[in-house]
Amino acid sequence: MNNYGLIKDLTILLLVSLPINLAFHRIKLPSMIGFLVAGVIIGPHGLHWIGDPRSVENLAEIGVVLLLFMIGLEFSLANVLKNFAGGIGAGILQIFFTALAVFATAAALGLPKNQGAVLGLLIALSSTAIVLKMIADRGEIDTLHGRLSIGILLLQDISVIPMMLVIPLLAQTVHSTWLDIALALLKSAFALAFIFLVSRLLVPRALVQIAKTKNKEHLTLFVILIILGTGWISQALGLSLAMGAFIAGLIISESEYNHQIILDILPLRDYFVSVFFISVGMLLDVRVFLGSPWLYLGLTLALVVSKTALASLASLAMKNPLRISLIVGIRLAQVGEFSLLIADTARTLGLFDPGEYQSFLIVSILTMLVSPLCIQFSTQVSARLSSRVAVPSPEEGEEEKKALSDHVIIAGYGLGGRHLARVLKETHIPFIALDLDGERIKRAIAERIPALYGDATHRDILRRAGIATARMMVFSISDYASARQGVKLARQLNPDLYIMVRTRYASQVEELKSNGASEVIPEEFETSIEVFSRALKEYRIPNNVIEQQIELVRLEGYAMFRGISLSAQSMGKFSAFLTASLTESFVILDDSWANGKTLGEIELSARTGVMLIAVARARKAHPRPATDFLFQDGDILILFGNHAELNKSLKLLQSGPEGD
Repeated sequence: MNNYGLIKDLTILLLVSLPINLAFHRIKLPSMIGFLVAGVIIGPHGLHWIGDPRSVENLAEIGVVLLLFMIGLEFSLANVLKNFAGGIGAGILQIFFTALAVFATAAALGLPKNQGAVLGLLIALSSTAIVLKMIADRGEIDTLHGRLSIGILLLQDISVIPMMLVIPLLAQTVHSTWLDIALALLKSAFALAFIFLVSRLLVPRALVQIAKTKNKEHLTLFVILIILGTGWISQALGLSLAMGAFIAGLIISESEYNHQIILDILPLRDYFVSVFFISVGMLLDVRVFLGSPWLYLGLTLALVVSKTALASLASLAMKNPLRISLIVGIRLAQVGEFSLLIADTARTLGLFDPGEYQSFLIVSILTMLVSPLCIQFSTQVSARLSSRVAVPSPEEGEEEKKALSDHVIIAGYGLGGRHLARVLKETHIPFIALDLDGERIKRAIAERIPALYGDATHRDILRRAGIATARMMVFSISDYASARQGVKLARQLNPDLYIMVRTRYASQVEELKSNGASEVIPEEFETSIEVFSRALKEYRIPNNVIEQQIELVRLEGYAMFRGISLSAQSMGKFSAFLTASLTESFVILDDSWANGKTLGEIELSARTGVMLIAVARARKAHPRPATDFLFQDGDILILFGNHAELNKSLKLLQSGPEGD
């Protein structure tokens, strides 16, 4: 193809990508659906805007490489290992169950055994690009079903290597023994370890040297070199380009420059990913589909349902909860992009004729098209299906949990849940923690925390946790859909329950409150509170002024951070807070300069201008103390004055005249 044709094709792809992104963003659907549809429309089997789909195949491959690089960049190595370890068992079973079921079905239909085996391997793979992107966009990376899905997908991606080695054997184009395959797999594992270790040793040091130049362009060029170079070496050693890029992303994710790199590469990633999905859509021949639409739709439905059931069964076999297993199954129900690449290899080796290849392509793309919709509704569907399944009766040792009364139920024993549990334990407030993660429950039991393994969105689990006699329930889980459903169910079971929810965004506050939450604390809001409070502290604004401004924002019901203007009355309060004389409290500590000194020795009023209203000692107030009053460790001083006076007095009491 000449340069004119390439530029024309790239222009058409950009022309199509932009309006699709805008339209699907407005209707809140993943843009990748639009890209697939656009590929069908503008491709050689549609409007013929791009007559030769191979003209953009190289760009599409670059899109996959950049996508997996970004995926590796956005996950820390520790998280990847954790996710992989959690999903390795379920992933092995999922591939085995799916490949075996497809092979048996193909044999029953009279297909050759080698073709049935290839189909089983192809259908066992799911789309890493679609699933990981949607999990990241929905903020579900830290959820149990998110970690399981990522772990299974990582195992599937690694399994692509042996699959590519097995395809020629099944095609009987080479005479290989199982020993040859085992040696090839060992070679692939060695290559993977070699790339990882070399990258781990060289890349961070090189990044430090590049960063010292303080030139943004140098850093961007070096990152592109790492992506392409690692991919090239990976392919030269028998792996895939995408696998090398993924490893490069993992290595760079451990450096302090990963955030800047994400900002530099993100625009390129989005464009090339759109090219990939459009190019996949261009491969589909609409005429073949229209010749037997109901057949292909039926095959797609059967494939989605079967993959959902088999993946869910694999997750259940690893003792994961039913609801989580169903979510994972629904999210892995599509055919993956690597399946299309392997299928093309199988076609060139004669395992598929053009008609069979096109049929596989049609069904695969249809599963990709419905996948984003399935993922969006997976939580609701799984919750409805799992709620119809009875929870096993309580085990021994849980009777004492039923006796709880006036207690707190903590849904989610992550970082926030653990901190809350420790505080409640120290203050002797009765509570019980719920979690679906078995490892977290084991940790809770080891820490002597009352905990129950179960789903906070399940009626029977909440009853076993004593929802009817509980005083408060705190949702500290990352899955927004589960939190919303759990709030609604908890409110139904106990109308008088005080329900507190931690959520991700301030925009989710109203919906959670309408479902029954008493108080919602969005992380987005609390982060902004922390930012402006620290900014004010840097300018030595007294703590009570900061607390009053925080209270003002909270009285407005998060309106400031939802873009709603504060009322005139509230702004009047805001001005009053800033101009009025204020009070401040100060605790005398062991290292305070004022500890062991009298009021006369300190000369507080003369030096700072504040008035000492009272001193609280051992729960007893001493108003207007005399000059011979001796301050002790633990005394609480109540001070009165303006901003500057209070700020000066706090420095004096803590550090003395020198510090002031």
